[in-house]
Amino acid sequence: MDADPTVKAGQKTVAVKILSPVQPIVPAALPGLPFVPVEFDGMTATAYVAQNTGRLAWSIRATAMRPPRTTAAPVKASAGKDVAA
Repeated sequence: MDADPTVKAGQKTVAVKILSPVQPIVPAALPGLPFVPVEFDGMTATAYVAQNTGRLAWSIRATAMRPPRTTAAPVKASAGKDVAA
């Protein structure tokens, strides 16, 4: 989430649990980017209170992970008009 090398890993990363019958394959890194871009399908975020700290925490899950699309597909608005993705 944050490409700043001076920030601690625990402060700049998020773990996503992928609930899939097969292990997803991480796509190849793209030159010039500090991290590998991916897209998640079926993503959910569930808030809970962490027992050890009493702070709000998140459980983030997805059903699939894949390489990002190379072209943006138009997204349909509720009125049926195309909008920018």
